[in-house]
Amino acid sequence: MKLRTKITLASVSLLLCLSQAFSIWNLSKTQEQIIENIRTYEYDRLTSDVFDYGKALVQKEYHDIRGAKYAARLTFTSGYSDHAVLYYDDEELYNLSPYKFDMSDLSGGPEKEALPSDSESLTAGPPQQDIFQEEINGRHLLILFQDQEIYSSDDPIRSLGTLRILHYRDITAVYQSKRLLFFQGIAAALLLAVLLAALLTYILRRILAPFYVLRDAANLIAEGDYEKRVEHPGTDEVGEVSRSFNQMAERIEEHIRTLAEMNETQRQLIGSLAHELKTPMTGIQGYAELLQRVQLPPLKQADALHYIEEECVRLSRLSTKMLLLTDLSREDTIEKKPCSLAALFAQVKEVTHFRLKEKDLRLHTDLKQDFHIDGDPDLLLSFLTNLIDNACKASPPGSLIRLTGTASGIFVKDEGIGIPQDEISRITEPFYMINKSRSRKQGGAGLGLSLCLQIARLHGGSLEIQSTPEKGTCIGMHIDIT
Repeated sequence: MKLRTKITLASVSLLLCLSQAFSIWNLSKTQEQIIENIRTYEYDRLTSDVFDYGKALVQKEYHDIRGAKYAARLTFTSGYSDHAVLYYDDEELYNLSPYKFDMSDLSGGPEKEALPSDSESLTAGPPQQDIFQEEINGRHLLILFQDQEIYSSDDPIRSLGTLRILHYRDITAVYQSKRLLFFQGIAAALLLAVLLAALLTYILRRILAPFYVLRDAANLIAEGDYEKRVEHPGTDEVGEVSRSFNQMAERIEEHIRTLAEMNETQRQLIGSLAHELKTPMTGIQGYAELLQRVQLPPLKQADALHYIEEECVRLSRLSTKMLLLTDLSREDTIEKKPCSLAALFAQVKEVTHFRLKEKDLRLHTDLKQDFHIDGDPDLLLSFLTNLIDNACKASPPGSLIRLTGTASGIFVKDEGIGIPQDEISRITEPFYMINKSRSRKQGGAGLGLSLCLQIARLHGGSLEIQSTPEKGTCIGMHIDIT
């Protein structure tokens, strides 16, 4: 069940329950008030009639019970309607109504509700009165009666019995009106409920429309449309949710793009690695088979073993750089600490001493003051040694390599063959080599500058490359140094 349907049903049900509860309470209170008004009116009327009846009765003469009954009946028939009944000591004297009343029940039933009398004392004796309701033959009757002692005309202190005048009022119409109004209220409430349900459905549909847009956008993103965005007009909660959704979608798109780029890079890296491994492994396998199957002269054996050794060393360097490059590509931050460039340059000279001596090259350091750089000492050492190793491969014997540290970064400059301008944008790609045969001959694998690029990125700097063919190359990390 949808949310708008739940809200509509809950609201309409609550409205019906509350409205009907209030309607029942209001109708009950109204009915009680109407019956109370009728009671008051009928009681005042009965009191007045009994008073007038008593005045008319005392004007007649009667000396015994028979005479008293005759006088009471005669007086009653001349002044009362068919809604009144006359009793003498529970004996019915006159009754033109369609009902028969049981005086034993009326005298003290559980539903009896006695009210005090305001009437004056009559010579016939002080009246007693009672008011209560009773249902007879499906009709609701309001019954009122008053009792009076009757005395002999000759002896005012000799009681001849008790007269009871009973008056009733049919109030069935009041109960019928209550039921009619109740059912009319239910009909009106149902009609209002239908109208309210339609109105709530429309309003909730309008209110929830932006969330349906968010739902559709989320489904599209789940299906692969990462560029999907939603409009977020206004500054209400819906607008805030829409903006948060768009931010989430942008993060997802950026993350997916990054993963796709990493996946493509890794795919290319694996493909290039497989290609790079193919040639040396083929050569190693060929020489190994040759040594096993053919009895070669010692000089030829030495050449074959030397080739296998060189290729194994190159593969070892290749695997080491591949592992380092893979680790760096997964890292987002590194632990940095202040590093002295003077100490770093001294360590670089020590590490590259034999490599430079082998190539008959000189390394000159240019550091006017001892700058400090925040970074990882091991990675910075790898950065500079890779640049110097590349400079050694490109420089002719007897040339100079300069290692410079300034406030804007650290740089390595050689006097080698340089890099063509159209190749500069690609030399940081893994396994990319300008002259593949020369690079492989010198033990290169095309990963040095890729490592340098990753190291510069992790330090918050950028890799700068400036080169002029046949004049030399300057490569370094542009970063603020204190």
